[in-house]
Amino acid sequence: MKDLLILCKDDINKIFDNEEEMIMNMVSQAYVEHTAGNSSLPHSIFLRFPDNPANRIIGLPAYLGGNIKAGGMKWISSFPDNINHGMERASAVLILNNMENGHVEAILESSVISAKRTAASAALAAKLIHQNNNETTIGFVGCGRINREIAGFIKKVYKDINTFVVYDSIHQHALNFIDAIKEENINIRIASSIDEVLQLAPLVSFATTAGTPYISDISSCDSKSTILNISLRDFSPEVVLQCDNIVDDLDHVCRERTSIHLTEQLRGNRDFVRCPIADIITNPDLARTGDKPVMFSPFGLGVLDLILGSYAKKIALEKNMGVTIKDFIK
Repeated sequence: MKDLLILCKDDINKIFDNEEEMIMNMVSQAYVEHTAGNSSLPHSIFLRFPDNPANRIIGLPAYLGGNIKAGGMKWISSFPDNINHGMERASAVLILNNMENGHVEAILESSVISAKRTAASAALAAKLIHQNNNETTIGFVGCGRINREIAGFIKKVYKDINTFVVYDSIHQHALNFIDAIKEENINIRIASSIDEVLQLAPLVSFATTAGTPYISDISSCDSKSTILNISLRDFSPEVVLQCDNIVDDLDHVCRERTSIHLTEQLRGNRDFVRCPIADIITNPDLARTGDKPVMFSPFGLGVLDLILGSYAKKIALEKNMGVTIKDFIK
């Protein structure tokens, strides 16, 4: 095949609209296949800029085997100041290669896929490791795109939710979160501090743009608390060591000065991490084993983008969606 399929943001949104449960199932499958060794996942590459260290572009090459058999690469930028100019922080494309000849066969707008796979991994982890299946109160620290997406997925997991407690260091972002959610049956409370969120919400998702740890006290949490450490760099090593730690992939998350990486440097080992999330998917009895708060720290694996991207390509071809460039490769 010499044609190239291009799917834009509207195409991706249509394919995945109201498909939270299916996306979580695909993410779960990708985690299990990866941990079973049916993948190839080189370390992500980080393109940084000496004159503007807050910005970065990340390349995530990956291959996922099993019954998926997809290979490619996500190229995603993170420019935090975009938010102050009315733009999304992240933009991305996903390139899919044909696994028979290596030719590029699809290019997908991938900020939607990236946000949804991240949110699905957070909601899946919450479903697996949070003790209270009838949870009513969820906390969100950081009120950007990712936590808004996580809120949508969380609602599919916890049917009894009636309260969101939110905090953002920029108050307007919290107000924007409320405007974006607009849930009639959910009360949204803006907290005055992170500690207030931890006091009020047993399950809290952290999705900020923090580059270095700034939280050194989680004394408001107890053994029933669950922390979704999505942004990876909010917590000091001392806090990490107070938690029962679960990750997506230990080698990947122990990089790039994440809170888990800094804790490894402090301790000189990785013994403080109990297991990958895939172990709990295959053996739910491993969900909670101690008397500490549980922290889930996902680095964000390219195999998740691949499984969603491959599905989007399949649906697009079946429904004649997107733009096809004929004879792109001759």
